[in-house]
Amino acid sequence: MEAVIFGAGTAGRFLYDEILEKSNRIEIKGFLDNFQEGNYRGTRIYRPEEYFKIFGKIDTVLIAAGAQKTLKTMINTCRRNPVDHIYMMHDIAGKCRLPLFDSHGMIPARVRKLKFSEEKPSLPYFEVPVTDSCNLNCKGCLFASNLTERAKAQHVPFPELEQDAKRMSELFYDIPWIRILGGEPLMHPDIAKILKTYRKYFPDTEIDLCTNGLLIPQMDEGFWGTVKQERISIHISGYKPVYHMLEKLDGTLKKRDIPYAILKREEFLKYYTKTPDQDRQKSFEKCIASGCYEVYRGRLSTCSAVIAFEKFNKVFGASYQIQEDEDWFDIHNPEIDVWKVKEKLEAPSYVCRYCSDSRQESFPWDYSPQMPSLDDYLISEA
Repeated sequence: MEAVIFGAGTAGRFLYDEILEKSNRIEIKGFLDNFQEGNYRGTRIYRPEEYFKIFGKIDTVLIAAGAQKTLKTMINTCRRNPVDHIYMMHDIAGKCRLPLFDSHGMIPARVRKLKFSEEKPSLPYFEVPVTDSCNLNCKGCLFASNLTERAKAQHVPFPELEQDAKRMSELFYDIPWIRILGGEPLMHPDIAKILKTYRKYFPDTEIDLCTNGLLIPQMDEGFWGTVKQERISIHISGYKPVYHMLEKLDGTLKKRDIPYAILKREEFLKYYTKTPDQDRQKSFEKCIASGCYEVYRGRLSTCSAVIAFEKFNKVFGASYQIQEDEDWFDIHNPEIDVWKVKEKLEAPSYVCRYCSDSRQESFPWDYSPQMPSLDDYLISEA
């Protein structure tokens, strides 16, 4: 099989090394990358438009993406050009350099083919916040989970989560990557059932469980059995309160042979504004969260800002405007036009007007004040 690798970063180079060293069934003809140039181990890195202009059709593209926005861009580029087959390497495999081939040089489940249909669209990725509750109180939390008690938020009931999983599997032809998160998802009393349910409806999807890790030592054997059986990967966001546990967490997950990544987070970003005065096209183009779609309580939202802004309105009396069929979509609406939803998800929505396209403020991770203010989430006014 002749193929090119889309992505010449760490994940793409790992994929190339694995193929070169462990499989004689795949011949890599080059790399595609939107930013890098040059070569890696004698194999040239092309800009996608350059490669297609020179060589035309590609039989197989192997995508090695490290972020949701990158994955979306790569898939769209392939779909606009003559490509017969598109495969995606699991995010966890690239981050943690997990083996991709068996002893016979065959690719196991960590690289899977993307599927498309004329009948209904495919969606690259979505996230499922299963609870608003969290056992950390991070300043500037992306989902505003530090406002949970004051916003009277709670765990999403399991029947709702099951209905949403089933509905998403009906609406979209293929979804290669899903993340289960929160809040802190390990706080949900039905977390094992949730993982089983998502595996039931998405049998060959990469499913990641994203946690701060604090509760991992307390999880029972039933939970770990489910994680193993349902092929769930664990992503630990390593905030400061978890630093002293990292070695223990590393040992626990290695012992159980669970695919995992521990990513230390020392800083948060804020980029929200108080008024909708930003150029939404520019905000969308530069957004680091573009493609991070949220499935939350029967709705498919463009990003986590929709969830956070609703809490800001409830807790702070703010006036963020969130528009149905623009920023979020009722997935249980029997008349939903899923092709139009997919089109809108890939374009700027109204909430993009609240995100600065040119200013982001980083700040060190810290605990949220006992009485947080809206300013904790907003960039300073110029």
